[in-house]
Amino acid sequence: MTSWKHREIQCTIVPTIAGVVDANFICAVHALIDFIYQAQSPTFTPLSIAAMDASLQEFHRFKGLITLAEACRGASGLIDHFQIPKLELLTSFSRAIPNLGDIIQYTADVSECMLITHCKTPFEHTSHQRTTFTQQIIHFLDQEDTARQFDLYSFLCSTNSSLNNLILNEFDEVVDMDPAFAWITCVTPEDLSCFKGPQPVCNHFLKGLLSDDSVAAFHITVSSDLADKTPTFSTQHYVLPDFSQQLCSFIEHVDRVGSHFQNHLLRVWFKFCLQLHSSLHLLLMMPSQQVQAYPPSDTHCLGNCDVVLLRTQSGDNIIAQVWMIFGLLMRGTRLPPALAQPFIYVQP
Repeated sequence: MTSWKHREIQCTIVPTIAGVVDANFICAVHALIDFIYQAQSPTFTPLSIAAMDASLQEFHRFKGLITLAEACRGASGLIDHFQIPKLELLTSFSRAIPNLGDIIQYTADVSECMLITHCKTPFEHTSHQRTTFTQQIIHFLDQEDTARQFDLYSFLCSTNSSLNNLILNEFDEVVDMDPAFAWITCVTPEDLSCFKGPQPVCNHFLKGLLSDDSVAAFHITVSSDLADKTPTFSTQHYVLPDFSQQLCSFIEHVDRVGSHFQNHLLRVWFKFCLQLHSSLHLLLMMPSQQVQAYPPSDTHCLGNCDVVLLRTQSGDNIIAQVWMIFGLLMRGTRLPPALAQPFIYVQP
């Protein structure tokens, strides 16, 4: 299993097992996931180390439920204990970080990726001679680096651009761009098409819908996937028996005199984009993630709806499934501001 698959499992395992296993089982898995994320922080303070250590202690407190459920398995089958060397290694993190620095600097992800891109893939294009392979790869990398530097130098000379790097304030809000690509964007943006680089992350905080605390930004397309649909149609199409009643109750709660909005036609979207700021660096915007809410179909008989983590007004976190993304049509009667926006229908 690759590290990317491990990351995907980390993002989905807690909501996936919620409601299926014992609550203490979920606490053990949740605590271990928290520890993994906390250990990958690029910076540490005494409080963050203590919080990381507390997550590990919480895992040890509830890990017995995992063995009782016979969920601890290895390559040879069921494991009825937690005497696992890699798990024991986690206890040394809180002692090693103050002495050696952050743990993420020792990740093998970069070297494993470079093994594929700089060794295995080039090997297929060489003479397959093991004795001379190392020398061939060195020559290949040297020529590739020389070609890139010459390409960049010739471009700068042709535009008579200064070789002094320019740092602009707006780049405090741009995430993870290639340095050369970002430099060219500052100096000669009109010639940006001459070079290829990672596409900058779109900032939905500028034009998207913001949450009440401005922590999250939402983006939907101008054109909806379904339009001019009645609440009754949506109830039947999504197989949500209580949707019409819940919508009526919501409209009455938002607008006391909004009874004429009860049968308003709806627009429906099958997906939207969600974007957050990094919890480790508040000026760093994370790439947006797509949240789906497809109705039942021949391919997905129960629909294809994603699970999200929501924070209630009281500050509690709940796990809910997004069943529908909809909005009232703005045709005809002018809608009040509270109803003139898209809504998400979720169920815990």
